[in-house]
Amino acid sequence: MSSLKPVFVPHSSYQRFVINRLRKHYSDGLAVLVRKDWPVIWKCTISDLSYTATLLRDLYSDRGPAPRDPASMLRSYLLFLLVRPEIGITAWVDEMYRVPLYAILSGFDPGDIPGVGTFYDFLTRFWAAEDKHLKPRTKPRKRKPQKGKKGEKAPTTSPGKVKRLVERILRHGENVKISLSIACRSSSTPRLSPFRESSACWGI
Repeated sequence: MSSLKPVFVPHSSYQRFVINRLRKHYSDGLAVLVRKDWPVIWKCTISDLSYTATLLRDLYSDRGPAPRDPASMLRSYLLFLLVRPEIGITAWVDEMYRVPLYAILSGFDPGDIPGVGTFYDFLTRFWAAEDKHLKPRTKPRKRKPQKGKKGEKAPTTSPGKVKRLVERILRHGENVKISLSIACRSSSTPRLSPFRESSACWGI
C-alpha cells in the first residue's frame, strides 16, 4: 500500500469544521446546546493542537491505511478528561456516538468515530517513554519516629532545628523576629484558596 503519514490539518480548518458541523446538527432544534457547553466549545476552538501531527509523524508506519488526525485524537482525549474523566476510553467512544457535540469538538464527524483500539494505538505513540509511569511505583519506606520510654519524652524527629533557628536569629537579628511574628499572625488568619483568590481577581 502507499505511504500514508499523518497529514497536517491547520487549526483554522478545524475551527471551520466545528462551525459547519454545529450548524448542521444543532440548528434544527432536534439537539440543543446548553449553557455549560459553551465554555467547553471555547476551550476546544482556541486550543491549537495542529502540530501534534508534525511531532508524531515519525512514529507512524510508512505503510498501512490512512491514520486518524493525531491532533483530533489528542483533542478528543483531552476533552474526555475535561467532561467525563470518570469513565474509560470504551465508554468515551460510546459517549461520542450519543452526544454529537463531543465528536464534533474532537474533530470527528458524528457516526465516523475512531474505535477503542485506535485510541490506545494513538496513546502508545503519544507516550513514547519506556515506563508508563512518571514516578517509580515503589516508594521508599518512611522511617517511623522512635517512641520514648514510658514516662519519658519521645526523641525529636528533627534534631538540630531549634539550634539552627536560634543561630539564624542571632545572625540576622530583628528581621527574623519580624518574619516570625508575621508568620505566626498569618497562620491564624483564614485565607482564600488560590482558586478563590484568582477568581476574585477575575470578578467571578
